[in-house]
Amino acid sequence: MIQAYVLLGTLGIHSIEDIRQKKITVMITLFSGIIGILLHIWFQNRSIYEMLSGVLAGMCILLFGRLTNGGIGAGDGILLMLTGLYLGLPENITLMLLSFTLAGVYGLCQVVIKNRSRNEKIPFAPFLFLGYFLMLVLR
Repeated sequence: MIQAYVLLGTLGIHSIEDIRQKKITVMITLFSGIIGILLHIWFQNRSIYEMLSGVLAGMCILLFGRLTNGGIGAGDGILLMLTGLYLGLPENITLMLLSFTLAGVYGLCQVVIKNRSRNEKIPFAPFLFLGYFLMLVLR
C-alpha cells in the first residue's frame, strides 16, 4: 500500500507541474522510481520481469510520441514508464486506457463546449493521477 501512496503522490506533484508549467521535473520521477525499486525489493510483491514489462509499455508510448513529432509529450512517456515500474504491465495498460479515455472526453468537451482547437495540447499528468486514483478507489 505504501507503493500506491508514493505513486499517487508523485502523480499529484506532476499533475500540478504539468498544469502550471506544461512540463514535469525528471528528478522527481527518477527519485520516485528509485523509491519504487527499493520498495519492490523490500516487499517483494513484483518480479523484475513484471516491472520491466510495465516500463516497456511506457517506452512504447515514448517512442510513439517521437514518431508523431511530439503528439504525446516525452514527459508523458516517462511518467508511464514510472507507473509501469510500480504497476506492472496489466495494471499499467488499464491505467493508460483509463487515462486516455478521461483525457479524450475532456478534450472533446473542450472542443464542443468551449470551441477550442482540436490541436490544442492539454496536460496529461492530471488524467494519469485521476485514472490511478479511480483504480485505487474501485479496487
